[in-house]
Amino acid sequence: MSLDFSRLKVLIIDDNAFMRQLLRELLWALDCQPGNMRFAANGRDGLETLRDSPTDLVICDINMRPVNGKQFTQRVRTSPDSPDPYVPIIICTAHAEVEHIYGARDSGANEILRKPLTAGNMYERIRAVVERPRPFIHCPAFNGPDRRRQTLSFEGPDRRSSGPVIV
Repeated sequence: MSLDFSRLKVLIIDDNAFMRQLLRELLWALDCQPGNMRFAANGRDGLETLRDSPTDLVICDINMRPVNGKQFTQRVRTSPDSPDPYVPIIICTAHAEVEHIYGARDSGANEILRKPLTAGNMYERIRAVVERPRPFIHCPAFNGPDRRRQTLSFEGPDRRSSGPVIV
């Protein structure tokens, strides 16, 4: 079954104008309407745009200045004045090293999308956010979607005195 992206409101954050255009074209190929797309050149501007425009999905580059994708995501997830701490965020990165992937995940991103981008891998990440949303975790060390991608059975005593709040 194909998802309908025609009413999806997307914020694209990337410091490279070519990448913003490429993301726009890929989303348009998936039937996301150009009038429903907003753009920002860095995380700071992205926060302002998020405050000013209703947004269903954020697609954000990881490497920008003055506010990078991880910092943007952390601020959206944890700031008391965040316009939408639960907005789905997909972080794009050309850096495939584990520390970059874990850093994006640990900042509160819903999904990570490796470059080079294709309409197919973008569709799969958006589909994962829509069809398989993970519960949000709120605890002192982390705010964001549950980082676990699988449920493992556990036999034994619970060692936690007070666990994280899951919503």
